[in-house]
Amino acid sequence: MALQISYRGLRLGSDLDITLYWFPREPDRPADHVERLLGADRTSLPRDVDVSGTPEEIASWTAAAALFVERIADAQEEMREAQRRIRRWRWAVLNRQERVQFDDAHTSFEERVRSAAAVYQPVRDVIEARLAEQEAHAGEASRRAFQEEERRMTEAVARFREWERRQEVADRPLPGGVSPREMAARGDNPTSWPAEVQAAVGDVAGWWGGVRASVRNRQARAQAVRKAAEAITGTAAALEDAGRPGIGTIKGNPDEVLCGWWIRFDWSGLPDTTRLRTPPALPPGCLPGARWLYDLFLPSDQIFTVNQSGEFGFATEHKSRRPPGGYGYTYKWSEESIEEFTESLIPSKIMAFRAPPLGNDPLTFAMTDHADPDAYVPYVEAIAECAAAHFHALMPGQ
Repeated sequence: MALQISYRGLRLGSDLDITLYWFPREPDRPADHVERLLGADRTSLPRDVDVSGTPEEIASWTAAAALFVERIADAQEEMREAQRRIRRWRWAVLNRQERVQFDDAHTSFEERVRSAAAVYQPVRDVIEARLAEQEAHAGEASRRAFQEEERRMTEAVARFREWERRQEVADRPLPGGVSPREMAARGDNPTSWPAEVQAAVGDVAGWWGGVRASVRNRQARAQAVRKAAEAITGTAAALEDAGRPGIGTIKGNPDEVLCGWWIRFDWSGLPDTTRLRTPPALPPGCLPGARWLYDLFLPSDQIFTVNQSGEFGFATEHKSRRPPGGYGYTYKWSEESIEEFTESLIPSKIMAFRAPPLGNDPLTFAMTDHADPDAYVPYVEAIAECAAAHFHALMPGQ
């Protein structure tokens, strides 16, 4: 490893590009040797460069750099002495002969620097040629690595598209107009399949088992959503008939004051979700570095309210910056219908967030198409049962 250091000395010509390569070897040639001899104000911050060379080459390069620095330091000291005389005498009062002497000193300084640079130039040429060669090799290696990564990504995308097409077969109508998923929903169990289905899915038995499992999950979810919605709608009707008992004023940051009921949920009795946090069985390498998010969030509390038109629903406090990107906030109530709330309550999605450069937009998969029914069905049934019990508790007389 070497330090690349640039030198801009005392009134040097703009055409002089003085760059040296210093190979620190403690203790005789420390890293700050060049800075101490030539001055921190005359040298750039050292930049590490990885130069390969034999021990003999590095020793000769180091010796050449040391001689180069010493010659410049000697020339610089003479030039500084001339400058110190100028400061003592002041430039304005120098006579013509003294000015000529100073100009001669500067010319001599520049010639000595140029001479030292010319002697060091062959060493610099060898080192920079070596650096250019190393950079070219590194660039070629980087290009090959990039091409290999592109090839792997192309193959991964092709495998993923093939997997997607296999999934789509379940909803593709067969001769007769009925899709495999519809056949599974009505309880059919065909003993043979068209050739195009067999070609598309490969393992027909495994694929058909997945379709039937998906249908079982979808039916269970639809039933759970319906059960929760019916419980909330029934509670709303009973509260309305009884004159809305227990309704209270709900204050928050928004200026509008709500009237409704706080629902405090206790989900502690639900089945374990470990088996529901398994990603879809995608082909290997399709989503490298993906972060999976499972739609298993359940609210700890919720406002059950009545809007101005008399319809029951839900409200959540929402804040946004004022102005956009500013430091202040505005607040308002965000409304949600009973149907929207129950749909969001029962899990339905698995999301994959891919690391760049694959993309920042998440991929979404239906949880019902990939979850184990033996885990998914009892879980959504328990959510519906628990939600229904919390709303039934609001019923008059409970």
